[in-house]
Amino acid sequence: MGIFFLYLFIASATPLFLWKEKRRLAIASLPLLLVMWIMSGYYVAGMLTPAAHTFFMVLFSFNVLLAHVAAIILYVKPKWWKRYADYKPDPE
Repeated sequence: MGIFFLYLFIASATPLFLWKEKRRLAIASLPLLLVMWIMSGYYVAGMLTPAAHTFFMVLFSFNVLLAHVAAIILYVKPKWWKRYADYKPDPE
């Protein structure tokens, strides 16, 4: 359960990371996060039906995936582009 809440908080911080560079994506993720937090309350209380539980796990997985993609876009991709921009092949 601890890992679940850790990922819940990581996914919730995603719009903060995206706000400067990808504002539309950050705004688009806010309703999903709101639904995810509401459903997590129902999940902890044990009030989800099997269909709602499946929807919640898909939504939760999507938000965690979005958080990881945002981290790659913001932190890894610029370093890749810089590495290729600095690369100069040996003249033959």
